[in-house]
Amino acid sequence: MTLRTIQALLPAQRVIDDGDMLLWRALPLPARSSLGPFVFIDHYQHRSRRGIGDAPHPHAGIEVISYLLEGGVEHRDSAGFHDRLGPGDAQWIRAGRGMLHAEQPTGGRHGLQLWTSLPPAQKHAEPAYASFRAADIPEIQRDGAQVRVIAGSLESARGPMQTATPTLFAHIHLAPGASVTLPVDPGMELGLYVTDGHIVGGPGRALGAEALAVLSPGEQVSVTATRDGPASVALLGGEPAEGPILFSGPFVMDTPERLAQAKHDFASGKMGRLDGVPF
Repeated sequence: MTLRTIQALLPAQRVIDDGDMLLWRALPLPARSSLGPFVFIDHYQHRSRRGIGDAPHPHAGIEVISYLLEGGVEHRDSAGFHDRLGPGDAQWIRAGRGMLHAEQPTGGRHGLQLWTSLPPAQKHAEPAYASFRAADIPEIQRDGAQVRVIAGSLESARGPMQTATPTLFAHIHLAPGASVTLPVDPGMELGLYVTDGHIVGGPGRALGAEALAVLSPGEQVSVTATRDGPASVALLGGEPAEGPILFSGPFVMDTPERLAQAKHDFASGKMGRLDGVPF
């Protein structure tokens, strides 16, 4: 079986680093706009109750995937969904034609927020919501390694999150110096993003949160923690995104006309209201 290797290391953008919050953005980047269906990767850590998405704001044309490593958050949205998430929990939102949501941290927090681009035929789908508790996310246990499968399949583990495009999202925890090798779908675009510690990124190189590692094609992925401490890394990707990817703030569409429609729908209140937004 062909082992995937790191094909490219794309420097992540340090968007915020102010002593309270550190936020790395690993997609979109000048060199790459997507990895499988993923078009947005934010990795954040903060000590206070200050959040990024705590004020009501809209989304359209995407699925919003949140995964909490530490801390908690309260979710509210204009479709009437209200939820609380804790460490190890995951959340899926199909924004579709558009909805508003707000995420209020209950304290310090560490996690990932990811967006996948909905296929053109589903850009205007009705909004939907689901959350998955840590205890319901399947795990693969190996010597020195734990692999949590949130979406897609690895070996006999199938993640509970169902996405519009075939997707893989797993979180791998490794003891110092430990390694794990996993079979993967050869048709998927895949990459690695480190959330804690460092992994071996090549001969004599340690890779941390400062870059997205895009993997070459192949049927297996191998990840090794450096010997100086434990490491956690997200393995993510999937089948390539369908259609053009056009960003305008929180909206991701496939045509300029659909972007303009999303802006109009938000301004006119068609995406609903939350705490008086839009005014």
